[in-house]
Amino acid sequence: MKAETALYALLNASSELGTLVSSRIYLDTRPEADPLPAVVYELVSDKQDNTRVGEFETAKARLQVNCLGQMAEDAANVREAVKIACHNQSGTFGGVTVLACIQSGAGTDSYDELVNIYVKPMDFMVHYLR
Repeated sequence: MKAETALYALLNASSELGTLVSSRIYLDTRPEADPLPAVVYELVSDKQDNTRVGEFETAKARLQVNCLGQMAEDAANVREAVKIACHNQSGTFGGVTVLACIQSGAGTDSYDELVNIYVKPMDFMVHYLR
């Protein structure tokens, strides 16, 4: 849960992202009735690094961040704000020491016409102290 906590703290601290999504930043799922745009993030993997006795234990987590909007432009603006908030960050966020938070790619954009939502996903690698 540490990687998710750190990522949420980074997202929540961004005034640019806050202007776009307010407090609509969710872990795993978005309440269906909540308005858009919004951000939904999820843990994909979390692996402990090999350490030697006496060294700090580190881990690397991959998190997917889905940027949602009713218009493609809205989702794209959210994705840019997320990148600015999280890419190339280090420090203590949400009480978690982050050695590096790096965008590692972006997934395939999609549109769900049943619910009229554009999704623009991106992945981050979070290297942190356990």
